[in-house]
Amino acid sequence: MAAPENAAPVMPSGEHAGMHIAALTQFGRRPFAEVALVGGHLYLDVMRAFVTLFRDGGYLTANASIIEINGPIGVMRQDLRRWLLATSGEAG
Repeated sequence: MAAPENAAPVMPSGEHAGMHIAALTQFGRRPFAEVALVGGHLYLDVMRAFVTLFRDGGYLTANASIIEINGPIGVMRQDLRRWLLATSGEAG
């Protein structure tokens, strides 16, 4: 009997957040200057550790603006939307 097909995309083993951040910043040639960390308290703890590593790796500017968004999911979504609009210059 064959194993059932998995419809969900599977992350290949060995991939990690640093690989994706590296690619998004053109491997440090275009580091991020603004970052929003969005999630629950435990997720924020992990993301803060990544921010330090990403800054040390050159994927964030030394003086990057870091905002933390935490709260009920609906409020976090609204706050993230406001942040995205403000950083894109579309806020009115």
